[in-house]
Amino acid sequence: MATKSKQMNFLFIGVDQLRYDTLGINGNEICKTPNLDKLAREGINYQRAYTTAPLCTPARASMFTGLYAFSHGMGTNCDMYHALSRELNNPDQLLHYKFLEKGYRCGYIGKWHVGTEKGPGDFGFEGQSVPGYGNCRFEEDFKEYLEKNDLKYTISSPIYHNPNEKTLTAGVWEGTESSTTDYYLAKRTMDMMKTYVEDDEPFFLTCQFWGPHGPHFPPSSYHGVTDRSKIKPWINFEDDLNGKPGFVKRHLRDFYRKPPKIWDEWKELIGLYYDYTTFIDAQIGRIIDYLDELGIRDNTTIIFTTDHGDMKGVHGGLIDKGFLYEEAMHIPFIVSHPEHRTGEVRNQFVSNMDVLPTFIDMLGDDISALDGKSLIPTLSDKSKSIREAMYSEFHGIRFLYTQRMLIDEANMKYIFTPGDEDELYDLNVDPGELKNLIDNAQYADIKISLQNRIKKEAVASKDPVMDYVYKIFGEWENPSGKIDITAQKR
Repeated sequence: MATKSKQMNFLFIGVDQLRYDTLGINGNEICKTPNLDKLAREGINYQRAYTTAPLCTPARASMFTGLYAFSHGMGTNCDMYHALSRELNNPDQLLHYKFLEKGYRCGYIGKWHVGTEKGPGDFGFEGQSVPGYGNCRFEEDFKEYLEKNDLKYTISSPIYHNPNEKTLTAGVWEGTESSTTDYYLAKRTMDMMKTYVEDDEPFFLTCQFWGPHGPHFPPSSYHGVTDRSKIKPWINFEDDLNGKPGFVKRHLRDFYRKPPKIWDEWKELIGLYYDYTTFIDAQIGRIIDYLDELGIRDNTTIIFTTDHGDMKGVHGGLIDKGFLYEEAMHIPFIVSHPEHRTGEVRNQFVSNMDVLPTFIDMLGDDISALDGKSLIPTLSDKSKSIREAMYSEFHGIRFLYTQRMLIDEANMKYIFTPGDEDELYDLNVDPGELKNLIDNAQYADIKISLQNRIKKEAVASKDPVMDYVYKIFGEWENPSGKIDITAQKR
């Protein structure tokens, strides 16, 4: 089957909570990701990609608006605990409207998490419309799919992180592969692509898997595909957290009461995470292969990435996300463009909020007002940079807690924590972020340089924290232009 239309189609494939170092193409010799590896070998693999925020809602809202969370307003998760915003305050910021204006069909399958009451269907998307975090297992259309196809499943060998079977984190999906949510999401995506091709209409289609975010549920046919004996302790597994902010220590001590204690327990959990990732990789492969079957691969641009990474036992046993450390921040990012399927790598800084601005730029629309950047200049030019440094934000996951991160071209990393001690790491010699250099005299000049870079990025992005950044770093100025009643009248 071939499409008559030669307009560019756009496919955004996303997963939830995937570390950069999980992919085989990024150096992992244990976790099997053949389809994503192939996509990277037939496209461009960005090796210095970072999330704009290590948390679902702010990162996902940024991916679909091209704006920092302090600009779109959803700085925390929209549903659990506190929330800076339960819904996107200005839905006009959603960038898919640019596609609708140009006659594109816009489809959405999978996780949304950009508002508790409204899903993508409320903003003009076709397909699934699951508000909040959602859970595909309990959605009516998935239940109908199971019933229609006479499919059943159970969960065996559950692992919990808290007493009394609280905080389910992993298990085995006892059922056929076709009974899984991930198979179903891929099928729904493929069905939508087929409809668009039959209608001879260009499309912007997104498929967002809920996995491999916990609970990790690999089907029994994939359980054990990862060789547990080869999973070695992280380089920072035994971190004593010396030099880390106090909230990191308290999180490790108090929030999870039944975490893995020894490496063998972590090894099994990581094995399930890898097993599940391998299964999701297979579903992504089904989607990409279907593009070829439909005859539209050569006029479809694909971007694959995730919202953020996963700690998975680093730094003494940290769990989940919500930290500005590399395991939560450094993410995979692959682009497959019909004219740039070269198998090359790129070392420019890119962010997951660059996805939609890149697509919009390909449409010929103006993106100058966005925080996200277009990747087009980097597709054919290895040396072309789209940002001078990586600037990311965090506003808390279970309580409000503002932080900023900046990494410069030399791989020096500064974590600014207004309510606690700052951190400085040399990622070249300390990729595990074990030694906080903030008070090391040998790095005094680098420290000042990075502080100045943070001030510059805060002002350029109109970050609300800019005035405090200036003052805490020694300049009693108000770059925001707001009145400071403590200032002497001039």
